[in-house]
Amino acid sequence: MRYSIFYSLQAPAEFGVDPARVYAEALDQVAYADELGLYQVWLTEHHFLADGYCPSPMIAAAAIAGRTRNIRIGQGVVLAPFYGHPLRLAEDTAVLDLASGGRFELGVGRGYRPHEFAAFGVDIKRRKSMTEEALDIIRRALAGERFAHAGRHYRFDEVQLAPLPAQQPFPPIWLGAATAKSRREAAERGHPLLISLITNLAETRVEFDDYTASLRACGRDPSDYPRALIREFYVADDQARAWAEVKPHFLHIYRKVYCPPYLPFWDEQADGSRRLVDDPGDPYFESEAFRRDRHIIGDPEFCARELRRYRDEVGVENMILRMQFPGQPHAQVMRSLELLVSEVIPRVEGLR
Repeated sequence: MRYSIFYSLQAPAEFGVDPARVYAEALDQVAYADELGLYQVWLTEHHFLADGYCPSPMIAAAAIAGRTRNIRIGQGVVLAPFYGHPLRLAEDTAVLDLASGGRFELGVGRGYRPHEFAAFGVDIKRRKSMTEEALDIIRRALAGERFAHAGRHYRFDEVQLAPLPAQQPFPPIWLGAATAKSRREAAERGHPLLISLITNLAETRVEFDDYTASLRACGRDPSDYPRALIREFYVADDQARAWAEVKPHFLHIYRKVYCPPYLPFWDEQADGSRRLVDDPGDPYFESEAFRRDRHIIGDPEFCARELRRYRDEVGVENMILRMQFPGQPHAQVMRSLELLVSEVIPRVEGLR
């Protein structure tokens, strides 16, 4: 299994941090991850959030490319409806791939938060068709095709992208897909699937099974499409310390960003029923029940055991682990990185 890291670059004021410090520390952390031999760093995108959630992951990726030598750089994901024009996204992808020495991977998503669409003047009902049309243009452009286009959302005369990316025919283009229909469409288009960090283990298995079945139905070999999964992750020397250190930063995410009404969560009851969690202040978000089979927070033995489960029970090949929780002290992040490589990964791989 490969091990990667994930950054949203948030700077909540309540933790006494500012964006300049968060970006500087993140670059140091990613440089350290590169030295440690981790596989990838992934970035993500949202707009107009009070904590400064990264709105420009392609710019952040360029900064990372300049500070690193081996670690691959992925977008999980760029929101295509807000990029302006897919040819521009194709150009930026090509330049990032060249500048990084062929280490860039593009991830594309539609977006889902109404305030972002309102701010950019984009009809949220057009997000699916805009993203699908953009993907077709991006693939053709990155492959070096000379073509014109007259579609529903974009029109242009004959062009050919220059320069072309280092990776041929083009860098991997990942898709996020939250529904069975969108996973089927990703398989039909031949894109690798990136599963988000909010699913539990059983839901993750279902999503990958959907996608794998769709690949086979399209005559594609599932082994050609790596399984990548994003997880919340924090490791400390003992279980109680891990949760105590990360708890306030973790709760910022699930009370203020990945929270109702934007994302649904269900609390499994003892009688088998499910309770809809529709209040960001619900105590469920700080319960062990919420973390169980979903988030990987604990001591090295616990974290290794959970990573093995995703590898052995779900077939995950690339675990993408959050490293910098919003407002988390730099020293804690660096220690978690160190423990991941020195204590957790050797346990997963049977080296101790």
